[in-house]
Amino acid sequence: MLFSIEFETQELYLLKTAVIQAIESGFRQIDTAAAYKNEDQIGDAILDVTSRGIVTREELWITTKLNLDVGNREGVLPALQESLKKLKLDYVDLYLVHSPENLALIPEYDYLSVWKGMEDVKKLNLTRSIGVSNFNSTDINRILANSEIVPSVNEIEVNPTYTNSEIIAYCQSLNITVLSYAPFGFMVPRPIESNITSTFEDPVLVRIAQKYGKTSSQVVLRYLIDLNTIPIPRSINTQRIQSNIDLFDFRLTQEEISSINELNRDVKVYNFDQESLAIFFDYFGL
Repeated sequence: MLFSIEFETQELYLLKTAVIQAIESGFRQIDTAAAYKNEDQIGDAILDVTSRGIVTREELWITTKLNLDVGNREGVLPALQESLKKLKLDYVDLYLVHSPENLALIPEYDYLSVWKGMEDVKKLNLTRSIGVSNFNSTDINRILANSEIVPSVNEIEVNPTYTNSEIIAYCQSLNITVLSYAPFGFMVPRPIESNITSTFEDPVLVRIAQKYGKTSSQVVLRYLIDLNTIPIPRSINTQRIQSNIDLFDFRLTQEEISSINELNRDVKVYNFDQESLAIFFDYFGL
């Protein structure tokens, strides 16, 4: 499994250092997106660690996502070329359609046309794999019925209070890897408030953490791994980065996984209605 970490827009002046620290700590998958406006800083960090011999380019797995303002096949290649320029790379390992929704409200948008463009750039060897993000089963079925390449990944929100079990099972039935973003749900500060009471002090998490000599946050990440998904924590804090990778000397029992599943409230952190998007875009400086 590739140790994964996501970087978004906030505090760009700290980002290069955080990426370097993550890679030095053992993370090998770096997740970003054109919309996060941080590909330049991540590219600088990758250049730093590869030039110093910390890792080779081949040891890294770099994921980025198509810009939200691309709505057709023709726009995919120039968008990826722009991302590659910023990342200072010849190729990425995984390129994702950020959403099936027309979030940027562009005049013409068809994610199936976009997917044809994704297939084009894979055939040009500008990306090793192509996938999707925030797609449901209906969205994926449309791709399967009209395309040559099955998405290798679906990056979706998964956490103890939004277990998203049905789409996980659906994707895994098709050998589509699930990347789990927002793994801590509302346990960490979010720009949108929720009436969900969800904290790292939950007795279920605390009991399991004490059993294994871990923190509740480590238990949550291990839970997502034991669901056969790849969690993508986000942090620029050195101690948290190290904590988020110290997960591989224990695993949860099926009973413990089931007890965490019972925390589910089917409440998402990231909704994609225009009101919520405006709040998130302002919060992240997009």
